[in-house]
Amino acid sequence: MEKPSDLQVVRDHEPPRKGWVEPIVALLMALTTVGTAWCSYQSAAWTRQSNRLLNEFNALERRAGLLTIQGMQQASIHTAMFMELLAAQQAGNEKLVNFYAQRFPPDVRKAYDAWLAQKPFENSNADPHPFVPTLYEPRGTREAAELNSKAASTLKKARSAGNVSGQYLANTVLFATVLFFASASGKFEQRRVRAVAFAFAAAVFAFALVRTAMLPL
Repeated sequence: MEKPSDLQVVRDHEPPRKGWVEPIVALLMALTTVGTAWCSYQSAAWTRQSNRLLNEFNALERRAGLLTIQGMQQASIHTAMFMELLAAQQAGNEKLVNFYAQRFPPDVRKAYDAWLAQKPFENSNADPHPFVPTLYEPRGTREAAELNSKAASTLKKARSAGNVSGQYLANTVLFATVLFFASASGKFEQRRVRAVAFAFAAAVFAFALVRTAMLPL
């Protein structure tokens, strides 16, 4: 009986071929590369949108703050004029009283007239002054409130866009994991190890693909 040649012995000990692995791994890595590029693009796009919304929020907040300060300053001036008017009235100087009353802005004059209609010097239930909320509203109050409301909504959208950007970025990490294990699966000698590495890469790829599909564009 002939002994097997050395060449035959070497062939018998060769590891199984990896022909089935290479094309599938190549396809998986190609799809993963496309997924990585797409998620990177979307992450950058959502980051730009978040930054734009944050800039809009800051502008709205500054405008609302400016209107509030201007309204408070004007209210302080009107209050000072009213106090001078009361002082002139207490002194019996009707000419000076009329001087201040005629120089009230329309909104202040309206509140002042409504306050006088309550007969505050005779009626103890009258408002203490014309600058109560039911009679007087500082200029820019409503506009400032609208701007603050819009700013809050814009900030919410900015945070949401930033969250989406973060999720797309997290998906790029998942795709990078797929690339690593898919590439490594073709280098292992043992078939079982190759299969486990490839299965793990395929599972992570499917998970990342589902996550990406659920995100807004």
